[in-house]
Amino acid sequence: MGFDLPAYFRKFVLTPKMKTMKKLAFILAIFITGCTSVMKLDQQKAKDLVEALEQKINSGDYAGTTQYYDEVMNRNQTPEQRAENFRKLRAAVGDFVSMECTSIKNGTDENDMPCVNLVYKIKHTKINTIESFTVIRNEGGYKVSVHDIIQG
Repeated sequence: MGFDLPAYFRKFVLTPKMKTMKKLAFILAIFITGCTSVMKLDQQKAKDLVEALEQKINSGDYAGTTQYYDEVMNRNQTPEQRAENFRKLRAAVGDFVSMECTSIKNGTDENDMPCVNLVYKIKHTKINTIESFTVIRNEGGYKVSVHDIIQG
């Protein structure tokens, strides 16, 4: 009264073609795993980029900041608009005193591309700010794709 399986289910044999496919799947899995670790961005390079950007902002060289932002941020805001916004910000928060990196993490951006997220606590003469940055690999180098500033 038992249930008997058809003959083709009783003995599962890997054909040479199936063995080749198994090897290819294994090699592909190793390749994908290796690529994801290679794609991580260097946190120190990202930190150096953000600190160089902050030095440009603090020196008043607002036109020079365009080299640190990615093409999307540069398209969304002209150098003149960015300079005016930084002048208004400086008038509100005062002169730069010091900065401290409070967080640095590898992650992915909204396009699922590797990025480094950094958060800085920046002291000014009037009020302090917390600035967050997202750094991506773009145009052959590292660029800031997000720069948010809040009162801290």
